[in-house]
Amino acid sequence: MKFLLITLTLLLSACSSGPTVPDWQIDTQTAMARYTQHYLEGRSKLALASFEKARNASAATANINAVAHLELVKCGVAIAALDTSPCTGYTILAQHNSDATDANYYRFLTGDNQHLDKTLLPSQYQPWLQAQTMNDINTAIGQIADPLSRLVAVSISYIHQKYDAKTLQIAIDTASAQGWRRPLLAYLRLQEKNTQDPLLLQQIRTRIELLAPSLKNQ
Repeated sequence: MKFLLITLTLLLSACSSGPTVPDWQIDTQTAMARYTQHYLEGRSKLALASFEKARNASAATANINAVAHLELVKCGVAIAALDTSPCTGYTILAQHNSDATDANYYRFLTGDNQHLDKTLLPSQYQPWLQAQTMNDINTAIGQIADPLSRLVAVSISYIHQKYDAKTLQIAIDTASAQGWRRPLLAYLRLQEKNTQDPLLLQQIRTRIELLAPSLKNQ
C-alpha cells in the first residue's frame, strides 16, 4: 500500500540487513502498518493497541534507536493529521542515543529548519523543499505520490505558515480519497477557520457534520 511507504521506509532504516529477517522486525513492521491505518482512520483504541504491540516487539531487543525510531514514526503520522503535540516518546529516548537521520527527521517534523540537513530527507520532499512561491509549493506537494508523505508536507507547510486555500484543499482531497477520517476532519476544521465565502463555509460545515459522528467512541 503506497501510503505506508514512508512508515516502512523509516522502520527498515532502523533495522539491520541480513538474509533472515528476525521475527521482532516482522512483528514490528506489521503492527506499525496497522497502527498507521487505524490512527488515520480515527480508530484510536485499535491504533494504541497496535503501537504497543510494535513497541513491545522492538523493545525486546533493548535497542534504544529501534524503539526511538518507532516513536518518531508515530510522531510523523500524528503530524500528518495536524497533531503537533510534543514528540516526547522520541525525545526522551533520543537523549540517550540518537540516529543522525532520525534526529534530522525530527527537526523536519518540528519545523526546525535552522539545523536541518535537507539532503538527509526522503527524495519525495526535495522539490517541495526547494519551492519558493505558493504556486510552486502547492505544485510540489501535489506531485508527492505517497498520500501520507503528501499530508506531512502540508502539515509542515502549515507549521511554517506557508499555505493557502489550495494547500488545504490538497490535504482534504487526499485524506478524503483514502478514507482517513482523522486528518480529514482536522483539515476541514482548519479550512472552516480560513473560509469567508458563506456558500463554501456551509458546504464545509455540512461535511464536518457528516464526518464528526463517525469518529466518536473510536
